[in-house]
Amino acid sequence: MNGRTQKKRPMRNQDVRAAIEGAGLRYWWVAEELGIASGTLSNHLRKELPPEEREAVLTAVRRLAERLGAPAPASPRREMTLETRSTVSAPIWQ
Repeated sequence: MNGRTQKKRPMRNQDVRAAIEGAGLRYWWVAEELGIASGTLSNHLRKELPPEEREAVLTAVRRLAERLGAPAPASPRREMTLETRSTVSAPIWQ
């Protein structure tokens, strides 16, 4: 790798990913439920999802989990970036 160390990017949308994996689903199943290509879902998950898209994905996960008899994912905690944490008061953290 031409002498440079690659910096690992932080994983985005961890709550969405945890919901999919926690329900035992495949990403392409969720993409199909949303009516999009699996590559499109993968690309969208690389960046922070807007609230309406996040909710659409989580709704699709819940529907699939129900249909397949998988454990429904718990309401995921919203991930916080370091920038967000610096603006939030301490009691929310506990």
